[in-house]
Amino acid sequence: MPAELLREIRKLEVRINDFLESEKTCIESMRRCVDRLKEFSQAVDEAEANPTPERSGKALRLKAEAAQALGEILQKMGELDHERSHLLESLGALARALEESAQKLLSQG
Repeated sequence: MPAELLREIRKLEVRINDFLESEKTCIESMRRCVDRLKEFSQAVDEAEANPTPERSGKALRLKAEAAQALGEILQKMGELDHERSHLLESLGALARALEESAQKLLSQG
């Protein structure tokens, strides 16, 4: 197998794994955010049903946690997009290496 083609195949394998790991952490962040949002919603309901300073304070704390979780999702999505761009780069390089390998084969025959 031509060295350039093999190198690009191996690079693509690594980038696929990096993308999958980034996707996994992004989804985990989304799930944590959903949990925080549900907790916040419940705390708001409780504070509205029976207003106390403690319940209001809890709701505000959970709102801050939910906002932080939303920010984490945005960061993880940016990282995922970065990994996706590496995949696209690898696919282009692989297409080029594949074509060059085929051209060398054809020129020998």
